[in-house]
Amino acid sequence: MIPIIPRTILNIKYLTVIRNNALYQKTGETPISLIILEPRWRLFGHILRQVINTPPNVAMTKYFKTEESKQRGRPKPSIVTTLRRDLKSHNNDHWPTRLHSIKDLDLDHLRDITQNRSDWKHLTTAIYRSAQAETSVDVAADWH
Repeated sequence: MIPIIPRTILNIKYLTVIRNNALYQKTGETPISLIILEPRWRLFGHILRQVINTPPNVAMTKYFKTEESKQRGRPKPSIVTTLRRDLKSHNNDHWPTRLHSIKDLDLDHLRDITQNRSDWKHLTTAIYRSAQAETSVDVAADWH
């Protein structure tokens, strides 16, 4: 469980502007988005490794093939948009060279990668490492 530390315990006044990254470093916690990131990709790989006729795999295939209709307002978050955001937002400098060909979520290509567990493990840890590197900032500038 992630403890919630009130700002008053950290001696941060109400009007003090402080970045989330500075709070995470001061309290020694990791952002919840990083905690969820790697298990989400591991579960996605587990589903893709299953036989194609299993219900989770059939649902995932249908989910990826559907065209989203244009609706008014903000688009609803989905697993596809979340996984695409994970791939595009994190640079692939930390990725092994054999995985640099992944630019977008091609389900068949990802299925091929999931069959080799070591490649999939490298991909998930590389996505996690690049996300971790992007969230770390110079905190000295954030504190007054």
